Amino acid sequence: MPFRAPSMALNDIIEAEFNATQLRDLARWMDVKLSGTSKIGFVEQIVEALQVRIARVAVDSGAALEGMSAEQQDFARRIFTARDAESVLPRSLLAAVWARQFDRDGDRKLGELLSSLRRRALIFPTSPLQYGLRDVFYRWLPFGPNAPVHAFKVEAPRLLPPEPAGPRASFLDDFDGFLEIAMKSGVELRASLPAHPQAARMAWLRGWEHDSDDAQRVMNSRPGWVPDQQTGIGVVLAAPLTARGAATLEDQTGLPQSRVMLNMAIACALQLLGGPSPDLSAAPQRVMMNARRAEEWLVLQPEQKLRRAWHALTDVVADPLEVRAAAADAGFIVQRAIGARELTPRHLAAEWCALRRYMVRVLRGVPAGQWIAWDDLCVRLFEFLPECAWAMSDAADWWFAQPDSRARLQPARRDDWMRTLGKVLEHIVGDVFADFGAVDAHKVEGRLRALRVTELGAWLFGESAGSAPESLTGLRSEVSPIVWNKEAMTLYVQPAPDRAEFIALMRRIADRTAMSFTYAITPMSIERALADGLSLDEVVRRFKRAGVSLPKSVSEQFRTASRRFGRVRMYQSLTVLELADELAARELAANTSLMKHVLYRISPHAFVLPDEAVDDLIEEMQAKGYTPRTK
Repeated sequence: MPFRAPSMALNDIIEAEFNATQLRDLARWMDVKLSGTSKIGFVEQIVEALQVRIARVAVDSGAALEGMSAEQQDFARRIFTARDAESVLPRSLLAAVWARQFDRDGDRKLGELLSSLRRRALIFPTSPLQYGLRDVFYRWLPFGPNAPVHAFKVEAPRLLPPEPAGPRASFLDDFDGFLEIAMKSGVELRASLPAHPQAARMAWLRGWEHDSDDAQRVMNSRPGWVPDQQTGIGVVLAAPLTARGAATLEDQTGLPQSRVMLNMAIACALQLLGGPSPDLSAAPQRVMMNARRAEEWLVLQPEQKLRRAWHALTDVVADPLEVRAAAADAGFIVQRAIGARELTPRHLAAEWCALRRYMVRVLRGVPAGQWIAWDDLCVRLFEFLPECAWAMSDAADWWFAQPDSRARLQPARRDDWMRTLGKVLEHIVGDVFADFGAVDAHKVEGRLRALRVTELGAWLFGESAGSAPESLTGLRSEVSPIVWNKEAMTLYVQPAPDRAEFIALMRRIADRTAMSFTYAITPMSIERALADGLSLDEVVRRFKRAGVSLPKSVSEQFRTASRRFGRVRMYQSLTVLELADELAARELAANTSLMKHVLYRISPHAFVLPDEAVDDLIEEMQAKGYTPRTK
């Protein structure tokens, strides 16, 4: 989580920041009666009171503001909205928020405000998480994600949009449908763009996907080119799927391309899809679902699924969904400075996540269930903090630019903000948040005109630990029955929340096959189950509870294995290697990789090996002049 600072050692910080007199003053402000005379004892009592306050904020966000003046409360709410409460705050950000929102009494008044918050143990000096930034940094007492936010006063639209007709589409239904298609046929990832021939020796090209023509343009930008650290090169925002792969998924799922890409991004963030092979990155690749992770996902309850998908979007998703859509819509590009050596794709991905988190905090500050005008909210956001995108880095490291002239666009200017960040935020709210069901979005000719935070959105935005709204649905209504293939001794079990316990049992008594959600009961799996403490009676009882009968042949295998368990061990797919004498065994052990493959040594010159190691070992022995015989 790149936006979150490391955990705070409150005892050490309070002891370092406050002397005994200041601790007594802090205790009076917190209404804590100190006992004893030891400073260490004072610190422990103060920290205990602070921990109680932090715990209360998780339930009531207003508890973070108790004891503050009206000016301090307003300032705190705006800072909590501008940046995550758990992140590091540069003083330049605090000054920017102060200058735009409060009386302009200069840096002196801001310093007084920060000093008063420090004396109340609400904000502390700290070190930067970001690389290469020169500033003074602070962080809040760790109030968590439920810290209070600024209340935006936004006008309602002139004409209220009509209520949506028919039932709302479920994100979880569509996402599980996408997983079902991906489980069967995988997804096709595009090939990486070909690297520039000079990429191996140009540090600013390594570690980034880039367009070779754009790299050549930078090199030929002027005669006798010498690298200028502020020269910009375009950041590739291409979609991860091939055009054919995206079209196939659109046809199979019936979802528009934007929803397909969102589902793809969430699946990757949840590690439900396997990653591309680095050896084949120059060609399109088909990657398949991770069957075990998909199974774990499908047995979750709907609210658990939605919460995990939401955290994947706002914490770990790397695909710049909304930035790519906004760039295609508004006609801008993203550039990075070739001298920003420490800027990596991961840092930039964190910036996109930070923008999503920013809009979550903004929407917590508007009334839920009421329509508000998007254009009016844009005015408020521009006035509040126009350069909201640089939470992890600096505007000198990356920026928005015009595609033809490469001239920088300045978000501090209203027109440029509307063209860049305004468009990105519009896609975050009008597309992604709306697809989740977190907002109702009213669009006219493709443009977002009004929005309304839904009951589900208030649950997601608030990071509430309570249960989800009753309106939350998401399990696919059709779940295939459990089916035995008695000839192959396999069982097909499609995951579902009410089958979680039964699937956990199958993992203990059976082996997963190459087919999705299909398990094979084998002698080895039965012995493993017995070694794990499972009895036949327990297995029969759990099968009966799931409404499935245990075939007689399986029961007999369990009984036979139970009688012999501890006396006879059963193995499959093993090979015995027998050598002429102990001297030959020692010679092979010294000259080959034999001992790396040995599972069990039967005698001084007889070994048990796994089948898959035999061919490689024989080739190695023949290459070294030995003449093994197989039978």
